[in-house]
Amino acid sequence: MASEYRAKLWGAMAVRWQPFLVLGVWTMVAYAGDATQFVSPKAVRLEGLLGYRFAANEQGRLLPLDEDALLSGFRQRPGGQAWIGEHVGKWLHAAVLTWLNTDDPDLKAKIDRIVQGLIATQEPDGYLGTYDLPTRWTMERERGWDVWVHKYVLIGLLSYVDGTKEVGSDGLAQRALEAAKKAADLLLRTFGTGEGQLDLMERSTHVGMASGSILQPMVWLYRATGERRYLDFCRYIVWAWEHSPKGPKLLNSLLTHGDVHQTANAKAYEMMSCLVGALELYRLLRDEGREDDGKTLLLAAQRAWDDITTNHLYLTGGTSFREHFLADHELPNTGEVAETCTTVTLLQLTLELFRLSGDAKYMDIAECLVFNHLLAAQHPDGSRWCYFTPLEGTKNYRHDINCCASSGPRGIALLPTFVYTLDSDGGIRVNFYAASELRLPERGIQLVQETAYPYDGSVRLQVHLTAPAEFPLRLRIPAWCQTAQIAVNDEAPKQVSSGYHALRRRWQDGDTVRLELPMRLRVVLGEHTNEGKIALMFGPLVLAVDERFLPADAQPLNAVTVPTTDAGKLTLQRVVIGDNGALWANEIAFDTDGITLGEPSRRFVLRLTDFAHAGARGTAFTVWLPHP
Repeated sequence: MASEYRAKLWGAMAVRWQPFLVLGVWTMVAYAGDATQFVSPKAVRLEGLLGYRFAANEQGRLLPLDEDALLSGFRQRPGGQAWIGEHVGKWLHAAVLTWLNTDDPDLKAKIDRIVQGLIATQEPDGYLGTYDLPTRWTMERERGWDVWVHKYVLIGLLSYVDGTKEVGSDGLAQRALEAAKKAADLLLRTFGTGEGQLDLMERSTHVGMASGSILQPMVWLYRATGERRYLDFCRYIVWAWEHSPKGPKLLNSLLTHGDVHQTANAKAYEMMSCLVGALELYRLLRDEGREDDGKTLLLAAQRAWDDITTNHLYLTGGTSFREHFLADHELPNTGEVAETCTTVTLLQLTLELFRLSGDAKYMDIAECLVFNHLLAAQHPDGSRWCYFTPLEGTKNYRHDINCCASSGPRGIALLPTFVYTLDSDGGIRVNFYAASELRLPERGIQLVQETAYPYDGSVRLQVHLTAPAEFPLRLRIPAWCQTAQIAVNDEAPKQVSSGYHALRRRWQDGDTVRLELPMRLRVVLGEHTNEGKIALMFGPLVLAVDERFLPADAQPLNAVTVPTTDAGKLTLQRVVIGDNGALWANEIAFDTDGITLGEPSRRFVLRLTDFAHAGARGTAFTVWLPHP
């Protein structure tokens, strides 16, 4: 019977996909078919801006968050919110990644308590959601999020299993895996094409995409157990996307026209969550020798990403408005801009495509997104997150538990896994420039990166080895700088272009690589909804005018700009804020030439801040300025 079921699903998928065949989560498993692999959070120590924000994420959000609030919806069903059960899984994912990096015993103890508390709420049939019995798996009273909640529960439990496996056997990890299997088995019994089973797409919000996004942890569960029924369910999920009357037709839409705005209901978070799962399934099929069966999954994700980054991306790397993809280039600067859930999920989608291909274009987008919209959504003290983060106005940082305040910490917790990655040929990639250290004791390698990036373009990499070793060191030259200078030891610098530049040599202990990325002010001319405006950038940073630094006689905010669009004619001075009200110890601002519009026009020193820190004091700010 099981073999007939598998054949039915594969046959249906093959028929549907055949016309097109012509045309993080961090994991410790290394897949031979990938161009590059993320590293364990244990392998990297972050300093500088990213290190500060990473520590703030742990100390300001993960450790203080109320455990009872995370578990209340499970302990007393129904929960106070239809999707309240997602928060515990998101918290566990972020907390496990963070603990692996910091080895904080208090955080580990809290993780263990929450895992134990969650498992204790599981019902005998395996149910591990937050709905009462009459409304489980239904659409009553806005309760179409039951499978979605189970998705995040599985992500949390499996993150715990994977993380504790790395540091040794743990009895609680085995219990967590069994709980995940029980919950998944209930889903397998409940949904499918068999007699009496429910349609997964019908019991879901957002045209089946909320429930359909459970694909990702189902792939993880199959990886963890090797039990074929979980792979069968993954096949069913993708089949249901395309064949259920209530399904989103995700692959058909993206492979036909490639427009995310015209796909399903254009809900950004849920759509990209499904695509992240699609890439996980593609990788699995490839590893099992069935790559042709999964190529449409890869192609659909690539086309969606291309459309998002070409037509739906803010200058700051965020995407979506009112949680949806709008028409091409319709990107309002105020209001419900760039839901943080979409920011983090776009980062995950980008990272998955990057590790499959190693293409620098993915890391260029990841850099823009991290240094701008992700850090802008997080308050510098780590305690609060924006649900939406506009490019003009004020930021509404929130303390409460909401979907975005639970998603944001996951994005920050992923940082140590992709600053450096490891290539299949033994090479090491330096993807992000940040004061940091990579430790690979099994290979006798340590890389120490000294830099003030993103506020300065000088980077110094020291190579420490227990014995001489030959491997390629690949340094990403960001697209924004086009060319850079690189030198090893006392060799003469040479000019290199954007993309990855490989240094292939036999490395000796103490070798030093020096990289100079030309940091200068850049003027971006607005297009589409920003026609007639300009924005200023420095390296990867989007800059903003913030009332916090604006002289009283240079008001209002929307009457301030620079005197010319020729960046070469504008002065620029970096200023250390220091003890004079800095948001963090190394806060930097940028002084340039400013003018006020109107009569009489006045020149003054215009102090700019990076978008990541704009509005953090509650002041108004703007990224886009009037054309001078």
